[in-house]
Amino acid sequence: MGSWITKIAVIVFALIWLTAAWIYVSSMRMIDRQYVPVSRNLSSVSDPRRLAEGERLANIFGCADACHGDRMQGAVIYEHPLNGRLVAPNLTRAVRERTLPELEAIVRQGINPDGTSVFGMPSSSYAVMTDDDLSAILGYIRQYPLQPSAPGESDYGLLTRWKIVNGELAVQAENNIHQPWRNTFRNNETRLGEYLALLACSDCHGADLEGIPGLAPSLDRIHDYDEFEFVDLLQRGMAPGERPLALKQEVAQRRFSLLTEDEMDALFVFLKTRP
Repeated sequence: MGSWITKIAVIVFALIWLTAAWIYVSSMRMIDRQYVPVSRNLSSVSDPRRLAEGERLANIFGCADACHGDRMQGAVIYEHPLNGRLVAPNLTRAVRERTLPELEAIVRQGINPDGTSVFGMPSSSYAVMTDDDLSAILGYIRQYPLQPSAPGESDYGLLTRWKIVNGELAVQAENNIHQPWRNTFRNNETRLGEYLALLACSDCHGADLEGIPGLAPSLDRIHDYDEFEFVDLLQRGMAPGERPLALKQEVAQRRFSLLTEDEMDALFVFLKTRP
């Protein structure tokens, strides 16, 4: 009897080891895969008005005071023996060490300077960002005081590697279905709302805005809101009936309260009329 138990334990251990080895090898192929970004040139920004707009957009779109820390100094998003370590880098250092084409490829194409894909940052959401908006944001970050923090590098654990293999953690270099928009949409309310939704909402609600399980619901719920309730949601994080939404309150305070009245109207129109 004891020998059978030992044999079964050995077989189970071998299966676990082989599965872990398969996950590791498969994920490494995806992590090390090489991509060539489209060459796109951005202009440097020094005009104070555009830098001020860059600061506003950096907050609305989650570049500042979000995953990268309250001073864009970088932060460890999670660290766990099985998940490994996922790091949002120090942006104040990155903009000083990388060229504008390299930064553009990271942000909008999901491709690192070494040719590998970005994981964790929603580059596919930022792909629609106009040249003007991205240039203004990078200009603002470049003139922001350099932060000394060095949060280190990401180190993918077994569970994170499994998320990469099964597609739960997207290969951003292969997840880019959008091209940068031109500024011709600004006077079209619905198009402006779509642009804002893709950039400011999709990181939590998904690229299709249909929600991410365990994180945020589908934005179809906006059909239950009137315009005043929607504005209250954006500005204070309050659902109809004065129901506070804990995560939404934090996001509203840091990000969406900076939207202009016209931008909130445009976002509401788009979300109410989208199929």
